[in-house]
Amino acid sequence: MNSEMRPKVQSLDPDAALEEVQARAQALWPRAASAAGLVEEGAVFRRLGSNRLLEHRRCVLEVKTAAGQSFVLRADFDTANPRPLIRQLERQRKAAQSLKPVSGVSAPGLLWQDPQHPYALMDFVQGDTAYRTLALTDYGFGARDEVLRRIGKAVAELHRVSDTGLRQFWPKPFLKMVSDRALAVREGRLSLPKPNSFLGLCAHLHRAARLARGKEFRSALAHGDLHLRNIIMSDREVSFIDFLNHGAVFPQRDIADIWLANCPEHLASDGDSPGFGCVAQADWAAFEGGYGTKLTDDPVFRFVFAWRLFRFWVSLGRKLPELQRSSLTVVSVVRVLDALRAEEAG
Repeated sequence: MNSEMRPKVQSLDPDAALEEVQARAQALWPRAASAAGLVEEGAVFRRLGSNRLLEHRRCVLEVKTAAGQSFVLRADFDTANPRPLIRQLERQRKAAQSLKPVSGVSAPGLLWQDPQHPYALMDFVQGDTAYRTLALTDYGFGARDEVLRRIGKAVAELHRVSDTGLRQFWPKPFLKMVSDRALAVREGRLSLPKPNSFLGLCAHLHRAARLARGKEFRSALAHGDLHLRNIIMSDREVSFIDFLNHGAVFPQRDIADIWLANCPEHLASDGDSPGFGCVAQADWAAFEGGYGTKLTDDPVFRFVFAWRLFRFWVSLGRKLPELQRSSLTVVSVVRVLDALRAEEAG
């Protein structure tokens, strides 16, 4: 049976759903192998980690050929609108091509891509996630500041090859959403943890917008989902995977994602001196040293960082109420807000 003609997996039990999605992905291998000039026979498949909320329709496989080569086969099935996912793959393709001349920085090249569906075969990236690499420094495996410098330098290269020119920052579209969400909270149409603190963040964003309005910044196509699990590190290379938002031109967003996407995991720990946004001062110094820019002095970055906190806070509204009240995450977003307001006060 053709892989696109298989039944939709949502009707199956969870285990059967995973098996069905993997079978559909593996069924794409002969076509991908032929297009990429690889030998189909003897390949071994291993499922890789992916977003658990999407496991019923997404499969990411390591394919090891009989010759010992490794590749990644990724497929998203049963999507109502496949075009955004196809554009994400195109963003990855462009990034991979642009980074080829850059020593020590890469994105997986695409060896085959279905023209009408979000299916692709790509290079396999050797290494470990930046998340794990950074965590291991706590146990004496490498130096934290050096890891962060490498990440900062690699992100700078990604933004450099994705440059879209100098622009002026106009916050009006951001502030419209801020005002809409603030009104929804006041009227009881949007339930969020610590609503009064959230309204304080909305007010902070309006003040930060006044400082950033009209400021010139260097724009670049953003990665769109640049948390530390989407950065792979080896001794020789830093690689970016799982590009998300094609078309966004605020590189500051990528950097805010690194620190806030998994809040509170990358905030200053006990004993660390907190810096901007409750990130450790030493971590900022190392990252900014690699990136080559004093980000935390830039009003546009400061606004986008607070905007990322706003987006994260809004996402907490989807959590269960009992988790909202007790979650360490809720405590941490308020902590970040307090740090931003203290910095603003001077």
